[in-house]
Amino acid sequence: MRFVLVDRFLSVEPGRGATALKTFRPEDPVFADHFPGLPVVPGVLLTEAMGQTAGWALATRLGPDLFPLLMMVERAKFRRFVRPGEEIRLEADLEEARGSVWAARTRAWVGAERVAEARLVFHAVPRPSGSAAFDDWMSGILRETGLGRLLEAAVSSATE
Repeated sequence: MRFVLVDRFLSVEPGRGATALKTFRPEDPVFADHFPGLPVVPGVLLTEAMGQTAGWALATRLGPDLFPLLMMVERAKFRRFVRPGEEIRLEADLEEARGSVWAARTRAWVGAERVAEARLVFHAVPRPSGSAAFDDWMSGILRETGLGRLLEAAVSSATE
């Protein structure tokens, strides 16, 4: 099972924040047990999707030698159930760092309705050096979600 909970990035402001989309499909295996006859997206998966959006935005600020790992979820609120097939817009705004600890204010929306929010705290750790598997994984995520293309465009416009 792939654990990529962002389908596509809509925008990224390197080092400041990002907006992404995720739609959980009705046939996703999680809905067999969560819950039969009443399928809802688990709150932990919504939190992870917000975390991945924030984490990739933070990775643009950390540079090539560091990688963000989620270490704390604060003030999480789930305002309503999200059903399979609903498109979720994920937003993350980065806050200033304290040493190697960063935080992000995250929100999840279905249409104009906010369905979840949390303040997520990350620790910047050294990126594995010489790990082809890690590098391949990162390249795949950047390609599959469109984040790589958005970052290239942001860098290009910043240098013009």
